[in-house]
Amino acid sequence: MAAAEVSYYRGRSMSRGTPIQKTDMARILDHVYNWGFGDIVRASIEGNAKLAGFILGACLIDALAGFYAGVTKETCKYGSGERFKQFVGKYMTRYDANNLWVDLRCGLVHSYASGKSYAFTDANRAGYHFDKRPDGMTILNLEDFLADIKHAFAEYRKDVLSDDALFVKAETRVGSLGIMALLTQP
Repeated sequence: MAAAEVSYYRGRSMSRGTPIQKTDMARILDHVYNWGFGDIVRASIEGNAKLAGFILGACLIDALAGFYAGVTKETCKYGSGERFKQFVGKYMTRYDANNLWVDLRCGLVHSYASGKSYAFTDANRAGYHFDKRPDGMTILNLEDFLADIKHAFAEYRKDVLSDDALFVKAETRVGSLGIMALLTQP
C-alpha cells in the first residue's frame, strides 16, 4: 500500500470545556455505530467473513455497552461482562444475555469457539433464527442478528436523547475515552 493510501486511526478526544449538546451526541453515536456496523457489513454481508459478522457484532455491542454504562479510562477494563449483559438485557431482550456473553463475546471473540448455547449460521436463513437444533443449541442467523443490533442501537440512541441519566453516562464515556476518527494525514 502506497503511503498516500494508508489510513491512520486514533482516539479523538473531546473538548472537556464545552458541554456536549444532544445533537452532538446524536452525531457521535451515529458515527460510532455507522463505522462499526459498516465494517460488519463489509466483512460479512458484502464479503465472505461470516463469523467476522458475529465477532464484530459482539464488539459493537460491547462498545455501545460502554456508552450505556458511562465507562471511563479508569473503569473500562473492569466489569465489561456486566455492561454487556445489561445492554443486551435492555435492548436485545430476545437473547439470553449471559449465554450471548459466554458463547459469543467470550467464546467466539476470544477463543474462536462457539460454546454450548448458540449455533451460528448465515445465508439469510430467515425463519431459523432462534430455532432449536436437536442438540438443544439455539440458531443465530447472521442477518437477523445484525438486524437485532441495528434495532438495539436505534432504541438506545432514542433513550440517550430522551433520558438525562443515560445522556450523562454517554457524555462521560465520550469525555473520558474520546471517539475513533480517521486521520487523513499522519
